[in-house]
Amino acid sequence: MDITGAGVLRQRLAQQEQWRQAYSVRTGLQPSFDPDGYALESFRAGIRYYGTEQRTEVNAGRTELVTHRICKRLIDGVWESDVIVEHVRHVA
Repeated sequence: MDITGAGVLRQRLAQQEQWRQAYSVRTGLQPSFDPDGYALESFRAGIRYYGTEQRTEVNAGRTELVTHRICKRLIDGVWESDVIVEHVRHVA
């Protein structure tokens, strides 16, 4: 295994270890592996950030290009999903 492969493996093990911090995962109430793990971009204490998605939305009659990101937060031993707005650009 080369250095790049070792780094990828360390990262995967770290993200799996973080996922298993949830009581609900350890007791089988949530899956043992993050079902959205393929889209995981970063993680830190109690929060996981996934890829972004852009959508065109109309707000107060104005067209906007809105960038959403799914995140999961560890709340009371359970991973809870949330969608956050990262960026809004007004479109002419």
